[in-house]
Amino acid sequence: MAEIIEDGKVGGFADYNNRAFTGASVSRMPLKELPVIDVGPFAGNSSRTERESTARQLREACINIGFFYIAGHGIPQSELDELIEWGHRLFALPLEEKLNLGLNNQPGLTGYVRLGGNNSDGPKKTSDIKERFIMAREPIPGEPEAGNFAAGTTIWPKHPKLDAFADFMKAHIEKRSNLARRVVRAFARSLDLDEGFFDDMYRYLGATMLVNYYPSLTSGDVAENQWSFSPHTDYGMFTILAQDGIGGLQARNSTDEWIDVPPIDGTFVINIGDMFAMWTNGLYASSLHRAMNYSNAPRISVPMFTYPQGRTRISCLPTCQGPDNPARYEPVIAEDYNNMLVAQSHRTGRPGVSTETAKRFEGA
Repeated sequence: MAEIIEDGKVGGFADYNNRAFTGASVSRMPLKELPVIDVGPFAGNSSRTERESTARQLREACINIGFFYIAGHGIPQSELDELIEWGHRLFALPLEEKLNLGLNNQPGLTGYVRLGGNNSDGPKKTSDIKERFIMAREPIPGEPEAGNFAAGTTIWPKHPKLDAFADFMKAHIEKRSNLARRVVRAFARSLDLDEGFFDDMYRYLGATMLVNYYPSLTSGDVAENQWSFSPHTDYGMFTILAQDGIGGLQARNSTDEWIDVPPIDGTFVINIGDMFAMWTNGLYASSLHRAMNYSNAPRISVPMFTYPQGRTRISCLPTCQGPDNPARYEPVIAEDYNNMLVAQSHRTGRPGVSTETAKRFEGA
């Protein structure tokens, strides 16, 4: 299972943040708000100085909390607004029509998930109060079949009001996939690796995009320890999240304080997942996060979970270990680790949680 270290010894890292890493404990600052980082230097022509600056900012945010906003990503706010509107149209369909798009109707890991989870007749006292629609990217010519994270298996709605839904979502997933391929180069630089270190693994990246629908709630609607989206860590390398203007997302900082992650126009939220935390030997934080919608309107969020090609072996990176900092985690295969936790999520109606992540739930 994944074990995420909150505070441990690290060694062999470039000193981007004026911290002594070699043989010293990781110092994580308890952030009260998240930084906004311009990733534009990795999207086009830029100087080495500009790219180094972005890499330093990424590294600091990933060590402190593993959450940050990105600007300069090249996708206009008008497209993000349209994305949210498509989400509202989808979830306005009658339940019977949404169930026709369900995971049980196909062999892949995509489709509609009702309140209470996939294997459910409805919400339970412990299930999250949300609906979801899961989409995979389209297949890429020449990619291996094994490890493709269900590429090309999405069942698209055929309702007249959603006639352009599939075309819009396919194009948007492709744009976010290209963004992920640029951001992963910045991550490589932040770890003192060659910028192209992850390129082959992200050529056929795993890209799963979800539309989450959170109905409006009052405190009387919610049982004890029940959430719109209960506390969890993400499973993959990193997540690229679009959210509407309502808010309700929170992340837990290094002193176990929950801080708000409010929507900021023109940005995505990026957060580190379990695989990247394992890859970096616990240096980069896969932090707990949660959501509750106590507004007077339904909330939409659209995360895209990104992974290296599914048969990639996740083991400690060369710059994240040394004689005084041995690898802490058993290697895992990317798709196997993800599928185990996804299956758990569909059974319970709550996020899948590894054994070691569960140990961090005190006060969550």
